[in-house]
Amino acid sequence: MDRTDLDPKAPVDRTTIRETYQFYLGRGAHLNTINALIDRKLPLGRLENNMVNSREYWQKGPVLATHRRGQWDGSILVVKPARMLFCPIAKVANTSVKDWALRLCGHKADQPVHTLLDGGKIRLQARHHSERQFNEILRDPDWARVAILRDPIDRLISCYWDKFVRNRRTPSVLHHTTPVYRFLLSEEEITEEQIEQGITFRQFCHYINLAPRDAMDPHWAPQSRYLETLRWDHLFRIDNIDAFERFVLDRCPENLQNVRLGMRNVAPRNKKTVDAKLADTPPKQLDKYANLPNEVMLTPDIEDFIRDYFALDYMLLERCEG
Repeated sequence: MDRTDLDPKAPVDRTTIRETYQFYLGRGAHLNTINALIDRKLPLGRLENNMVNSREYWQKGPVLATHRRGQWDGSILVVKPARMLFCPIAKVANTSVKDWALRLCGHKADQPVHTLLDGGKIRLQARHHSERQFNEILRDPDWARVAILRDPIDRLISCYWDKFVRNRRTPSVLHHTTPVYRFLLSEEEITEEQIEQGITFRQFCHYINLAPRDAMDPHWAPQSRYLETLRWDHLFRIDNIDAFERFVLDRCPENLQNVRLGMRNVAPRNKKTVDAKLADTPPKQLDKYANLPNEVMLTPDIEDFIRDYFALDYMLLERCEG
């Protein structure tokens, strides 16, 4: 059986039990244990979890290369045709690359890609692979570890236009933004009127600057937080995404060379600009614009804040290829 085909939700069989015990504990499983696990129809993921949390494993088991280390490691994409582990980062071509990964792996997105992947209907995410298999992939030198990065100023302003201006009334967006409103307005219940009025870009920056760093939503958390628990060998800038596409296709078989990336969910850009600075302008007055050039949202103090808070992101950008 191919090592990436084992489903953690599937009931264990005798072979899987023996291999799992041998890998984690360095010994076989007792016959009575095997029979009991099969009778219980225990999922492989539960068995692995029991192994990893056992005193016997802690005493002598191998230290895993695992997707349990970081908050978002479970979302890493296992793209087998390209022998690639890809780290999706919110607001960095996230939807586009996920859609491409599905197509490279022979799947069609008949639902939103995030729904298909997060729910495990299509098992490309690390969390939907067995611990042992993911450990093997991470230790295989033939697999590349890849991520795309974006200038933090561009990413943060894009996030503001998306979540706090253009789509601020959307229920799925409010799931992400309500903690920000609660923090800034010092109220637990946020009204439709308050959402309609919204918060300014300056207020959004104050929230990020003052709220606990671990509480940051993935859409505006530092990109370095996504990458901090694993070694990433190949980093690309989003404004050089063609180099990323070439890198991935060069690793794919010939029959996939015509499966191109394509960019989806790209926010509209206003070709015109305005003379005023809009960092202190509430969203209700910004509704008439599409995304304006970043400069209209920047003041010296705000730009200094972004460059300080996301300093590690800028260091990573300097390491990007191409």
